[in-house]
Amino acid sequence: MNGHERLQNAAKASREGRHEEALQEFIWFHHHALEEEPSLYGVRLSFALGYWTELGQVYPKALDALRAIRKDKAEALLRGDAGLEWFRDVMAIDRELGNTTLTYQLYVALAESCPALATECARAALPAIVAAKDYALAACLMPPPEPLLRQRAIMLEHDIGRIKHRAVTRAPARWATIFNYVDEVKRLVTILAGNEDFAEATRINALAISVIKSPSVRRDVAAQFIKPSKPPRSSRR
Repeated sequence: MNGHERLQNAAKASREGRHEEALQEFIWFHHHALEEEPSLYGVRLSFALGYWTELGQVYPKALDALRAIRKDKAEALLRGDAGLEWFRDVMAIDRELGNTTLTYQLYVALAESCPALATECARAALPAIVAAKDYALAACLMPPPEPLLRQRAIMLEHDIGRIKHRAVTRAPARWATIFNYVDEVKRLVTILAGNEDFAEATRINALAISVIKSPSVRRDVAAQFIKPSKPPRSSRR
């Protein structure tokens, strides 16, 4: 039985009320799935955790187990005994549990205890830092907006070009690709506006649309944007 089959069996066991069996399968999948199938990386941090938290709604022991894994990995990070992969694990668990503030707090602590590791994790942590409205910290970690934006726009059009040749799921894949691009641009704009650089925020917002060459892609991207406005200020100084 491969990793994908074990995950499906775990979800089935959860639906059928075999809660402990499902939990043990989710735990195995989290710790060992990538050893067999590295391609399951995205599934492991999305669907698998989603199924796991659903189980936790009817079987609290499942959430206790997930929080224990999160705690162990966070402590290992703060000791310097783990790296970016475990930070992404913790970040994904926090997201599924609806508490990205914990990711932000972990990153701040990591910046004090293991600065080199914090630098490695900075890009991954940026969404949680922005969600926490610590725009000053986000600005320190944010790459130069315009070069990043131009690079992402090229990647967007390249990825959508490849999607055109798929036999199935073209529309969902296209919109997911556009969403990821828009989400990153909005984050850049939010950081700039959060630091009261409204002129640059407006320029980057407009550039994110105009830099796209394909009329249809440009139109779909433009539909996702609103005029940047001043976000609530952080209470952190």
